[in-house]
Amino acid sequence: MSRNRESEILRYLSKKSPITVEELVGLLQVSEATVRRDLVQLENQGLILKRRGEVSLPGLGVEPVFNQRLNQNAVPKQRIAQYAAGQIAEGEVIALDVGTTTAALAKELLKRKGMTIFTYSLQIASILSRSQHNVYVIGGGFRKQEMSMVGSLAIEMIKQFHFDRFYLGLGGFSKEEGPTDYAIEEVEIKRALIERSKRVVALADGSKYGMTSLVKVCEYDDIDELVTNEPDGVSLADELGLGDKVTLV
Repeated sequence: MSRNRESEILRYLSKKSPITVEELVGLLQVSEATVRRDLVQLENQGLILKRRGEVSLPGLGVEPVFNQRLNQNAVPKQRIAQYAAGQIAEGEVIALDVGTTTAALAKELLKRKGMTIFTYSLQIASILSRSQHNVYVIGGGFRKQEMSMVGSLAIEMIKQFHFDRFYLGLGGFSKEEGPTDYAIEEVEIKRALIERSKRVVALADGSKYGMTSLVKVCEYDDIDELVTNEPDGVSLADELGLGDKVTLV
């Protein structure tokens, strides 16, 4: 589908949700068949919900499933992952958050060796099972949707360790609401890892800018670097007041 049309549909939905297919046909000035094809692709990415001739944005607490997000914005995620992998030296102890961008980073780290890596994501642990790193899975209660380990047991385990870097994933980030994510249980883990890490690096592609999820993760002051790609027409460093904390790839 046209990337411009995708952005237009999401922009219209940000102003009015739900909206009918017929309204979108009129707004976009394309055929109904074209709009329906676009909506199927957006639904497959987990970006919209469809029901009975209407489409809407997911609620703040509705998290697109991992497999839906894997191919969404794959190119910027790959660039972000390559940059992040280049930061890490052999012998460092790092923690990887859940998410598809941190999963892309885990794949990049398969080319390296000699690190100690902690994660509470079983998806990422599976990727790293083929690596030459020391890999530790943070244990706890099992959250099926994201295949992550959460809860008080996980937090108590995190408190036993110190990390050189924590690579943080986000559901959205904005000037008004700051860094946010979908699941309360996972945000508790993120906060514990932030507290125990020397350096916190947020990895979030530019499509997350302006989006707000259910729970605020932290303040921007808690993040040492935000690695992203810049949305069209927006200077994130100026908009968020982060200056040289923003790295564009």
